[in-house]
Amino acid sequence: MRFYSDRLAWIGLLFFAVVLAYGGGVVMFIYHAIILGEGGPAISHVHHWLLDSSAAFIGLMPAIAVIVPLAAWFSMRGRRKHSTALFALSGGVMFALVTAPGPFLHDAIVGRGTLIAKTVTEWWGNGRPPTPPAPEVGVVADIARQVALGLPLYILLMGVALLAMRAAVAKHPKRAGRT
Repeated sequence: MRFYSDRLAWIGLLFFAVVLAYGGGVVMFIYHAIILGEGGPAISHVHHWLLDSSAAFIGLMPAIAVIVPLAAWFSMRGRRKHSTALFALSGGVMFALVTAPGPFLHDAIVGRGTLIAKTVTEWWGNGRPPTPPAPEVGVVADIARQVALGLPLYILLMGVALLAMRAAVAKHPKRAGRT
């Protein structure tokens, strides 16, 4: 794939991964841990968000590495110039679908009872008891609400990240390798 032959694409990949994992992660954390009451371990909310978002950053990097060039390709089809709206829409939809099983993967990797959860509670525990688990809603409902929040969130974040990248490149074209 020629997309990553440009060093700016690698910087963009890192930037998109940070925006999607940590920016999207804060919204998903508030939604799951606070609004839905799924709670979490006896650590601060900031540590919990950083743990979950860092796991997402690492785990979703390969998917983001495929989604960003695909979204760029979709946004260019039949055009001379990228369409920000098509990029955001296609990239956001793809990312929302990829993250649909997020709650299950979270529970298996960093959720209650895992080695990672026990370790971070030992390191960063704040003495409060862990919150009780939220009532089970079923697989279909869990995936549906993950995608329902993910679609508008990730479409927005894809668009914002693209506009921010364009602005940075326009402001510093030589640093970006552009003249």
